[in-house]
Amino acid sequence: MRFLLVLAMMGWGLVWALSKVLLEYASPAQVACIRFLIVSICFVPLLSVLKISFKIPRKAFLPLAFSAICHTAYSYAMYAGMEFGDAGSAGVITEVLPPIIAAFLWSVWRGQTLLRREKWGLALGIVAGAFLINLFGNSSAILHPFNAIYLFASLAWAFLMIGSRLASENLNPLCVNFYICLISAVAFLPSLFMLDSSGVSGIEKILEADFIFWGSIIVAAVFCTVFSTSVFYHGLFVLGVTQGGIYALLTPVFALIFAFVILGEIPQYWIVIGGVLAVGSVCVINDFRIFYKKSRKNSQNIARDKPKSSTSDSSK
Repeated sequence: MRFLLVLAMMGWGLVWALSKVLLEYASPAQVACIRFLIVSICFVPLLSVLKISFKIPRKAFLPLAFSAICHTAYSYAMYAGMEFGDAGSAGVITEVLPPIIAAFLWSVWRGQTLLRREKWGLALGIVAGAFLINLFGNSSAILHPFNAIYLFASLAWAFLMIGSRLASENLNPLCVNFYICLISAVAFLPSLFMLDSSGVSGIEKILEADFIFWGSIIVAAVFCTVFSTSVFYHGLFVLGVTQGGIYALLTPVFALIFAFVILGEIPQYWIVIGGVLAVGSVCVINDFRIFYKKSRKNSQNIARDKPKSSTSDSSK
C-alpha cells in the first residue's frame, strides 16, 4: 500500500509537467475538457466494479455542486497560468498552500478555536506563501499574473477540499470525484467547437494532434488522476488519515523533479524554501507527531511480541 501511495503521488506531481506539454497543442479549456472526459469515462467501470452507487443523496447536491464549480475554476486557472511561469513552481504553490488555507477556512466554518499548534502552523504557512511568490525579494510580486493566478487556484482548491469533504459525508469520495470531473468536462465542452484565428475548431486541432499529445493526456487522465486519486482514497481508508495523508507531502517534490526532467526547469531558491516551510506548516497543523508516536509504539509492540528465536520467521 505504501509503495502504491508513493506511485500515486508521483502521478500527482507528473501532471504539472504534462500540462505544460499539452498546452502546446490546445487551449486551457480544451485540454481540461479532454482530460476530464477521459477521467469520467474511466471512473464508470471502476465504480461499477467496486459496486459504488451513482445515486446522489439529496444532502450531497449542494456541496457537490459547489465543489464542481470550484474544481472548474481551479482547473482553468491551473492551465491558464502556465504561460506565465514554470510548471514546477505552479505545482509547488498549488499543492502546498490549499491544505493550509483549507485548515483555516474549516475552523472558521465550524466556529472552532484554533489550537496553539494550528496557529503556529498557519503563521508558518503565511511565511511560506510569502516565499513561494517571492514577496521578500519583490514587494510587488503578488501582482504578477503567475502568482495571482495560482494564489486564486490555491484558494479555489481549498474551497474544493471543504466542499468535497462535506459531499463525502453522504456520498462515496470516488463518486464525488467522478461527478466533479464530469461536470467540469461538460462546462468546458463548448471550447472544443470554438474557432481560432485561422477558422479551425478546437476539436479539429485535437483530432489531428500527434502521439505526444494523446500519450500525455491519457497518462494525465488515467494514471495521474484516476489511478492516483483512487489509490490515495484507498490509502486513507487502509492506513488512516494521518499515516495516509502524509504521503501527499511528496507531491510538490515530484512536481519539481518531473518539471526538471521533462521540461528542463530549474527551481528558484525561494520556491524551494517556501515549499519546505509549507510542508512543515502542514505537518504542524495536522500534528504529524502522532504518526511518529504510533509508528514507534507499533515497533515496540512488534519487538516485544517477536519470538526469541528468529529461525522460524526466516524459514517461512
